[in-house]
Amino acid sequence: MMKFYTTPPKDVNYDYMLINPKTYKRLKYKPFKHAIADCGVLIFHDEAIKEYPYYFLPKWKYYARFLSDMYGVDRIWCTIPDYPDDYNPGQFGDNVEMTLKNVENFITTERVNWVISLQSRFLDIDSFEHGCQVVKERYGDYPRLAIGTVCKTNNLKFIKDCCTMARDYFPHSKLHAFGMTLTAYSHVYGIIDSWDSMAWTFPRVSGRGSAKNKVEREQFFYQYLDRIKKLQNIYTKRRQT
Repeated sequence: MMKFYTTPPKDVNYDYMLINPKTYKRLKYKPFKHAIADCGVLIFHDEAIKEYPYYFLPKWKYYARFLSDMYGVDRIWCTIPDYPDDYNPGQFGDNVEMTLKNVENFITTERVNWVISLQSRFLDIDSFEHGCQVVKERYGDYPRLAIGTVCKTNNLKFIKDCCTMARDYFPHSKLHAFGMTLTAYSHVYGIIDSWDSMAWTFPRVSGRGSAKNKVEREQFFYQYLDRIKKLQNIYTKRRQT
């Protein structure tokens, strides 16, 4: 089963939480099983921004250690800040090398279950393979990896190729996919271990808006979970036959 991580409506308890620097306090009130603390990259929607704020990287190390100590290192994974190329292709130059520099900077911080993001240039499978190769050479079969190149893209072939390649390079690692669409679910089922999305807030009917109030947010959330469950049942049965 592929675990689905998300930030649920405030009054809903959910086992697999996705939190960021703005929402991490929700963990205090949730009986969750496991959480992924994502540093967030929304600032990079602005193509003029080429780097995290000067204070952010050391602050994120502090938050990661703080959350791990508070909730137990086995209950939370923390992402190492990366540089996505899918918002504004070419924004960072070599985003793979920039991401790897952050990995070197963060990986030695102890008492944190760090997640290494596998990055690439926009829709460039060769670039993705280069990133896999370097991570494999430097860190071996690192236990926690995330595929950061599939976030927001609708290119199903690229999504499947990246997930398959990551699995080939890291057969024993836990593989997570950031921001994957539900449409891609069937293409990577059985390849990765988990994924996250906030797409449950999106419009359900053409012409209607996203979830705007408590009732709609909860309704949309449970409907989305039901869609995932139905897909899971379909592909589980297919694999058994």
